[in-house]
Amino acid sequence: MNNNIIVSSRVRLARNLKNQPFTNNTDFDKANNVLTSAFNALSEISNFNLYKCKNLKSEMLEEMLEDHLISGELINNSDISGVAISPDNTVSIMVNEEDHFREQCMLDGLNLKRAYDIISDIDNELSLSLDFAYDEKLGFLTACPTNVGTGLRASVMMFLPGIVLTNNLEDMISTVSKLGICVRGAYGEGSSASGYMFQISNQFSLGKSEEEIVQLVESTALKICDLEIKARKLLLDNNKDALKDEVLRAYGILSNCYKISTSEATELLSKVKLGADIDLINLKEPQLIDDLIKNISPIKINKLSNKVLNENERDLFRAEYIGRVLKNNRI
Repeated sequence: MNNNIIVSSRVRLARNLKNQPFTNNTDFDKANNVLTSAFNALSEISNFNLYKCKNLKSEMLEEMLEDHLISGELINNSDISGVAISPDNTVSIMVNEEDHFREQCMLDGLNLKRAYDIISDIDNELSLSLDFAYDEKLGFLTACPTNVGTGLRASVMMFLPGIVLTNNLEDMISTVSKLGICVRGAYGEGSSASGYMFQISNQFSLGKSEEEIVQLVESTALKICDLEIKARKLLLDNNKDALKDEVLRAYGILSNCYKISTSEATELLSKVKLGADIDLINLKEPQLIDDLIKNISPIKINKLSNKVLNENERDLFRAEYIGRVLKNNRI
């Protein structure tokens, strides 16, 4: 059941070079010196693909953003920023984002400890050739005070329709906030929840070790899993017929509509995903629902069609694509 609730894990480290102004207080030449130093160091430790953001088309940057490989802040700094991405897309190192370095590893499921080990090894290798800003009392120095200390943010992406539909989201957020955990939308701070997807992460990185932060987020994620499982059982016990009707109506619309927007498709696919998770609808390959949710954005639809489509054309193509996949997937 946890695999249907915990979608992915991410561990991110914020780092800055010693005696260099933070990205938002620097000039063009100093920022480019940081970028050059970063790419030189990264090229020595792994087979990363290195990209200067100013050389990338906006469509590629938007796709990287959707895939959580880069942030909006990195795009805003595109004249001075860059990113290193591993061949399997599990590791990305952003350069000249809010901090000089944002090192992150993302893995499927609940894999925080493994993600931490991977990014920690890369960070250790980088520190051999780069002098990171560090204070004996405060720890790593960062642009945002909440990242001072370890500079570590551990986060888990969770699918929580049960908690939302039983109106327990606010209570859950209030409870975990007392543990030092924050709950955000799928794309982090300032983003809204889409398709019942939420990101939980530690609020602060000062005062706890990296291992303690990882353990805190993991244990909290497991507690939220238990709440979600109980909420789904409550839905089935009290409202199974209405819920099944809603799931099948969502499947029917998705299978037969002529055009559909990204937001409506995401909402309906999330209902079908919940139905598949709790056996209200039988699908040959339930994983295809997750693949559809990832592939229906405007950028991904253009890529699938091999054309630059306008909004109406995308809505038409999206409906045909979703319907084709779903009709071949129902038992």
